[in-house]
Amino acid sequence: MAIPLSRYVEITSGVGAAATVSTRELMGRYFTSSSLLPTNTFREFSSADAVGNYFGFSSEEYLRAAFYFGWISKNITRARNISFARFNAADTAPQIFGVPGGQSVGLWNPITTGAFTITIGAQVEVITGLNFSAAANLAAVAAIIQAAIRASDSSAQFTASTVTFDPTRGSFDFTGGASGVATISIIAGSGGNDIAQQLGWLDPVRTIISAGAAAKTPVQTLSFSSDQSNNFGSFAFLPTLTQSEIVSVATWNLALNIEFMYSVRVTAANASAMSVAVADIGGITLTLAPLAGEYPEQVPMMILAATDYAALNSTVNYMFQLFNLNASVEDEAGPDAYDSLRVHDYAQTQNAGNTIEFYQRGLMMGLPVDPSDQNTYTNELWLKDTSAAAILTLLLALAKVSANTKGRSQILAILQGVINLSLLNGVISVGKPLNQTQKLFIAEVTGDTRAWYQVQNDGYWVDAQIVSYVEASVTKYKIVYTLIYSKDDIIRKVEGRDILI
Repeated sequence: MAIPLSRYVEITSGVGAAATVSTRELMGRYFTSSSLLPTNTFREFSSADAVGNYFGFSSEEYLRAAFYFGWISKNITRARNISFARFNAADTAPQIFGVPGGQSVGLWNPITTGAFTITIGAQVEVITGLNFSAAANLAAVAAIIQAAIRASDSSAQFTASTVTFDPTRGSFDFTGGASGVATISIIAGSGGNDIAQQLGWLDPVRTIISAGAAAKTPVQTLSFSSDQSNNFGSFAFLPTLTQSEIVSVATWNLALNIEFMYSVRVTAANASAMSVAVADIGGITLTLAPLAGEYPEQVPMMILAATDYAALNSTVNYMFQLFNLNASVEDEAGPDAYDSLRVHDYAQTQNAGNTIEFYQRGLMMGLPVDPSDQNTYTNELWLKDTSAAAILTLLLALAKVSANTKGRSQILAILQGVINLSLLNGVISVGKPLNQTQKLFIAEVTGDTRAWYQVQNDGYWVDAQIVSYVEASVTKYKIVYTLIYSKDDIIRKVEGRDILI
């Protein structure tokens, strides 16, 4: 046997720079109280039909998804995904929703010794001897199972539990008898007498099993959901929140510093009070929604979800967008009133006798230091996420980023890729005139009296410095970068002069 070549030459193979951190998909996330969505979970869907198949085609979730996916932008793009997360404002009991369809009493009558095991919390109960030979319908089948579960244990979780057959959904559903934190699971019956499979309670994909949970406030719900996954760019609550709850949610969102956009629907009756309550809170947008069954507050969420930031000139003006909505205001008094409140509306104008309806005016709430335009806010939201993902990808891919000139150059190089994409898609505006205050501010931040030339002519100025800091009595190093860029301001009005000579 020959001496292995590795004794003299040994080569190790691997893929370099393979670590990649994904950027967020800036879809809308909707917080729903529907019990069909398990507690403490979220689900993403790629079509309105998928939402309808899950929640039902008469559900609010489906109606919102149909509007959401039905809009095509001026750039011929549309939202690819939508997200729903559970919001339980009250304590909830453990529940099971069986696989829909495929049930008939004829399948149950031959079963005379049915069995399965149900576990709620720490209590395990083996249900046996279920006889369905005399069941006249599927409701009677459910009643037999319910009686057996109730008789299996003396705790309220079992004695007050319910089993029903939902004829609309075509499923057998279970609800525990007590609300609050409690896990739940089902195991097939032994000895060939299992009915859990026939009930539709064992399918790993289509069976919905929801643990009992304690109530959460809207802020607790958001915090938990974003910790689970921050793969969304905007959010809204389907249940109507109180003004104080909306303020709390907006305040929570503001503290994240342009990570999500919060969309809220208001009515003519509460628009003024709501505007005053959140006037100084950035990151929230209010939309007049006077008609039941229409969801104009989704408009900025849909525009963001449909924006393809990888494409040329893909950023948009949120105003002047057309949707399948009825106008909420039709005369000049409406826009005057709502514009002063920064409340959006779907307005109607006309030319040559033809009515034209569009979304206006694309503004955010907040102080002067907060982005005031929806497009500016969402563009910065995208830029921050893309920059963070690029930098983390670099840190994971390289053996080290040194606290020296080389490390600084590596950070600036990775940022340049993001800047180049921002120039391509229109997040960074080139050639925008700067006023004297802006020029002085740039000079103050950069320490360079001519830096504003680069911001105005090239669209941006960027630099990075190595900084030492002490943490837990240990000296550490970090790279601090500063990016100044011209945001993409948009035109909301055109004025002209016709001069006849």
